[in-house]
Amino acid sequence: MRKNLTTSLMMASLLFSASSFAGMNSVAQCNDCSNTAALEAAKTLKSDNVYVVDFVNRTAKKYISDSNGNTVAANMTLGEITRLNQRFDYRKSYLHAVKN
Repeated sequence: MRKNLTTSLMMASLLFSASSFAGMNSVAQCNDCSNTAALEAAKTLKSDNVYVVDFVNRTAKKYISDSNGNTVAANMTLGEITRLNQRFDYRKSYLHAVKN
């Protein structure tokens, strides 16, 4: 019984993490740029959720767009910054979320 529960939890976590990575396709790189430049980088991807990463300053910002095309900065969750750090693990730098 305990083995089945462990297996089920592992399978659920794998499915969740795979779907999380699929949802993080909208990532723009904007190294050592201003807030205005980061916003413009987010707008060029034309997606509902865009993550702008800055490897020089080791930061990440999240931008969301509404149905009217307005793009604004939003706060990132711990899960989102963790998934970004996992995605760019090969760079050997740890990104921090910028609070808005």
